Amino acid sequence: MFICICHAITEKDIAAAVEQGAGTMKELREQLNVASQCGKCVQFAKNILTDMTVNYDLAAEAA
Repeated sequence: MFICICHAITEKDIAAAVEQGAGTMKELREQLNVASQCGKCVQFAKNILTDMTVNYDLAAEAA
């Protein structure tokens, strides 16, 4: 699903950035340019980032 229409960023793009170490919106913005133009995607991107980092942390603890 597209999250940022302005830059054609998908949920998978955000997930890949998190796997590569992005843990904040600033880091996502630096890597993907998400939420850098109109800003309508900020809340969606934050929600995905939070979900991904929580799930990523839980998976790391289980390993």
